Amino acid sequence: MSTGKPIARQPARNPKDSTGIFGHMKSTIAICATLLLLGGPLARGATGTMFQYVNEHGDPVFSYTLPSGQEERGYKVIDPVTGEVFKDVPPQLPPDQLAEKLRREQALKACRDELDRIYQLYGSETDIDYALQETLESLETRVGQLRTNLRQARRERDRLRAQAAEAERSGRGVSQGLAENLQRSRSQIANLEGEIAQREREQADTRARYAHERERFLDGTCPAPDALADARS
Repeated sequence: MSTGKPIARQPARNPKDSTGIFGHMKSTIAICATLLLLGGPLARGATGTMFQYVNEHGDPVFSYTLPSGQEERGYKVIDPVTGEVFKDVPPQLPPDQLAEKLRREQALKACRDELDRIYQLYGSETDIDYALQETLESLETRVGQLRTNLRQARRERDRLRAQAAEAERSGRGVSQGLAENLQRSRSQIANLEGEIAQREREQADTRARYAHERERFLDGTCPAPDALADARS
């Protein structure tokens, strides 16, 4: 049945009308793009890191990149959301200061390593004295053997010299074999004399080394790095 009232017609949707479904999609896309452009750093910061540093003008800077040369001036790696510092890179020292710092650290390490070695070897001053005595006795035994060999070599050289002199006086001349034996004897004597001198130097070095180890054993400390540097200057 007809009520006699006119039926209201719904207006047809215009595809370009922003209130339609397509219009809502376009608006959503536009908003997302804007957020990405404006909030890009924040979005990256959620999963990435940020650099904090002081530029050449002395101003603090927060950035996702480091300018050229900033590594030498130092920087921090931080979480851009919480500000937590992941890494703190101090400014690099000039080459001369860096080399001096390394020398000090190496000298201190050498001193500590030496103390560790000394305390592992010796439990008392008596242990040091005993080790010194044993080493010197071993060297002296070796020197005694070398001196005995040297006396024998010199006697052999003198015998060969006498034979050579007798051959010259008799007019026969020195044979090639005798000359070679005489030369070997001289070389042997020179080698023995050199080895004896070396062992005697070792004896002196041994006394100095054990005296130093005794001193380090009693002292038991290493100078501070600054003191090590002052001692070299």
